[in-house]
Amino acid sequence: MTVVSKRGSLWRRWDLHLHTPDTKLSNDYKTTAGDNWEVYLDTLEASRVQVFGLTDYFSCDNYFVAVEKYRDRFPDGEKVFFPNIELRLSDAIGKEGNSPDIHIVFDNNSEVCPQEKIKAFLQNLKTHLTDTNGVEISCADLVYKGNYDQATVSLKSINDALRKTFGDAKPYLLIFPAKNDGMKSQDTGSPRKISIAEEIDKSVHGFFGGSDSTKYFLDTERYKEGEAKKKPVFDASDAHSFDDLERLSGDVTGYEPTWIKANPSFEGLKQTLFEPETRVYIGEEPPVLQRRNSEATKFIDHLNIQKVSTYGNENGIWFKKVDVPLNPELTAIIGNKGSGKSALADIIGLLGESRTEESFSFLANSRSNVKFRQKGFAENFEATLTWGDSTKVSKNLSKGVRLTEPEKVKYLPQNYFETLTNEIQEVRQFQTEIENVVFSHVEETDRLNRSSFKELEELKTQESREKISNLKQSLNELNHKLDELKSRSQPEFKEKLQSELEKLNAEFKALEASAPTEVHKPSEESPEQRDISKKIEKLSALLVDLEERRKELTGQLANAKERSEKLKRLTRKLADLKDYVKSEEESVTVLCKELGLNIDEIITLTFDASSLIQLNTQIEGEIATLLVDSMLQFPEGQEVGEAIDYSSIPNVDAVKEGLKQKISSLREQLSAPGKRHQSYLHKLAELQKQKATLLGDKEHPAPKTIRHTKNQIAYIEQNIESEIAALEENRKAISKGIFEAKELVLSFYTELKKSVEDKLSTFKDDNFNVSIEASFVLANSFSGRFFEFISKSVRGPFQGDGEKALRDFASEVNWGDFESVYSFCEKVLQEVEDYDFARQIKQNKTRVEFCDFLFSLDHIETMYELRLGGKNLPQLSPGEKGLLLLVFYLYLDLENTPLIIDQAEDNLDNDSIFSVLAKCIRGAKKNRQVILVTHNPNLAIGADAEQIIYVKLEKHKNYKFSFECGAIEETRTNANVVKVLEGTKPAFVQRRLKYQI
Repeated sequence: MTVVSKRGSLWRRWDLHLHTPDTKLSNDYKTTAGDNWEVYLDTLEASRVQVFGLTDYFSCDNYFVAVEKYRDRFPDGEKVFFPNIELRLSDAIGKEGNSPDIHIVFDNNSEVCPQEKIKAFLQNLKTHLTDTNGVEISCADLVYKGNYDQATVSLKSINDALRKTFGDAKPYLLIFPAKNDGMKSQDTGSPRKISIAEEIDKSVHGFFGGSDSTKYFLDTERYKEGEAKKKPVFDASDAHSFDDLERLSGDVTGYEPTWIKANPSFEGLKQTLFEPETRVYIGEEPPVLQRRNSEATKFIDHLNIQKVSTYGNENGIWFKKVDVPLNPELTAIIGNKGSGKSALADIIGLLGESRTEESFSFLANSRSNVKFRQKGFAENFEATLTWGDSTKVSKNLSKGVRLTEPEKVKYLPQNYFETLTNEIQEVRQFQTEIENVVFSHVEETDRLNRSSFKELEELKTQESREKISNLKQSLNELNHKLDELKSRSQPEFKEKLQSELEKLNAEFKALEASAPTEVHKPSEESPEQRDISKKIEKLSALLVDLEERRKELTGQLANAKERSEKLKRLTRKLADLKDYVKSEEESVTVLCKELGLNIDEIITLTFDASSLIQLNTQIEGEIATLLVDSMLQFPEGQEVGEAIDYSSIPNVDAVKEGLKQKISSLREQLSAPGKRHQSYLHKLAELQKQKATLLGDKEHPAPKTIRHTKNQIAYIEQNIESEIAALEENRKAISKGIFEAKELVLSFYTELKKSVEDKLSTFKDDNFNVSIEASFVLANSFSGRFFEFISKSVRGPFQGDGEKALRDFASEVNWGDFESVYSFCEKVLQEVEDYDFARQIKQNKTRVEFCDFLFSLDHIETMYELRLGGKNLPQLSPGEKGLLLLVFYLYLDLENTPLIIDQAEDNLDNDSIFSVLAKCIRGAKKNRQVILVTHNPNLAIGADAEQIIYVKLEKHKNYKFSFECGAIEETRTNANVVKVLEGTKPAFVQRRLKYQI
């Protein structure tokens, strides 16, 4: 009886080598517990082994006896049996010279390989023994025990007898031992024995051995010359007694359980020849079964769809009692176009709360595409998803995904996939997925107790972000200075100064021209008049001195006030620093506590403001002294200027006023000629004072003076360009500091992706080289932010289609090279300035803000890029993009929830499907359940799908949905695959040995 599962190929325990009671040699089946056969069959039925190869020497009689007795004893039993004939070869390959045994396992299908055929084979197979007449004795004619002990056959005679008996049909497998007198015991010092061993290796289909032999027979370089074929290895009990049957438990040392993933049929067994690595497992339990038990909530057991009780098929039958069991590894859903393949995928996505609902096709619910969600259809059907732990989720098909529920499946609908491949450079969501996948590959101990990529990035790049923040502040201050200098360097600014200078020079000439006519001192004066004149001259000289003194005191006051302001700024900065240190100390204290450290033993921090207070008191004293007003009065007769404190500006002003009054009083006492002379001297002094004021001080000329204006023009002509250049160099240095801080962030990305690179390195070959790179890229937000500053409606380099112009500027930039990036920033700024910056900048923005935006490099982002053959995603064709994304989801994503992919292979050629994609799917199904919807069965076949579901939606039968499912090795499944392949059947037939066509 062959047990076939709708779930396709499943892992089962197989034991292809155990002897029955009455075996021809070494028959040790003896018991007092009852009939030998009954005890034997009861033991087999009670064991976990599902499939047995019943073995005997040179004979198959006991196999047929055992099968008949089993059917009688267990009419409903599900154990499966194969005939295994054990033969002894004539040629030895080991050092001991013992003849090794070879096994032939025959198809148990009586229609393909009836008992008569096997007996005919034994009759055709001649041993080395001869009868009394010298005629070779066949295996069928061996009667006596001694005959069985002595008989041997050659490998050639075995092959000849098989061909003679079965012709081109091959309902058998040859299996040779790996150890004892088997293949791994060959005498490597004997070229003849090596040659015989290699011929045996080439002829047989598999080997009996333990898990320690598997690697050897999967090695294609095990021949001395030529490439060997990978061959499966099966462990077996080789039971000859009831004690030996204890080995069926899998717990006896040296006899490991053998698991085969296939239908318990001969076709299923033959699948191990084509997939020896993935179809055979020797050990306690295959990993997928371990995961199926420990992570039952991550496996979909089956999908049920049925109509609601009130629906009478008015809009089509559609889903009527549809119950689809699913394989825990790879399920391929195939069918012709419009057959309902996407329906199953969308329904699973809906019940699994997929976040890609907007891209559903069958259950689409957008204005332009409602399909099955239109009124009268979806609401008439309900679906239930049963998980591996027997929990169920049910929904009416008119309902949507519940975003409050966790996403239980990863579903890639065809529409979603096309969106990613067409707009991948604009999809931030995909970047986030890459980051999450990278994080999933990071060793647990390297995650620093962080639960996500972003949390780890925040922790590892905090210092860089703080450095960038400080540098941005410095950049802003520098841009303010640079903006001021650039404004002053403009031609119009110099022209304005020159006009101002011409005006001042004209005023100076006008003053010179206004000089009073000289009035000579009277030649004859009375002694009293001469005495008054001398007093006036003395007081006038003192007045000049006081003017100079006032200038000096005014300078001291300005200096004191400037120092006072600087001291206030220093005090504020120190207060800010104290607050910052305090906040940082709190965070450091937390880290110290976590590390068991005492912050007070590490940091001793003090702020001593006494010197600041002392200096402030000193400056305030200086200011007070300079501004003290002694309320000086000069009574009649008091000499002005005697014993006066000249350290105070108000006092100097009071003395000056007193002097002026005294001089005026004395002038009134002069004669008319004397008055005229003194008036001339006064006007001349006032003129000199005006000229000196207009000309300006030699050392520190005041603004709006000739000397100051000349100095400004000379500064513009001689120094301003060098100062601008120096500031621009400083700006470049600050930008470079920001770039280098960003490189520290990039190094975090680079370090984190090493584990992913290690994974990809096992996947690379000459034709397909996938890499993941951490790199700088231009932020998607750059264009939007740029045109917040620059207008596209005025004449300039970005007028009209400004986005295209900006893209052209950015197209040649190497974002990983600072010089290239900075050159781009300078070029953009220069272009804007060449077209009159003031007109292009928007009214609510300034040059400083624009420069801060450009040179702070906020438009550079760190991100991961998937590359194929060195090309990044935008450079790839749609097919290459699609293949790369599938590699990502299938090979790199370590998420263990079910992965459903709907027809993602549309843009891929068959070479890509077989060489790359099939390999990826094989890798993915080791870690998660995969459901693949495809109209190209080559993909399902190349990936060795455990289950194939063939679906149909028959519109002519009122939209009736139906399906058939099974394993690749089943004839009916093969036929369904060919139906879908249509014109590509020849390619499929080329693999007929594998797929039983």
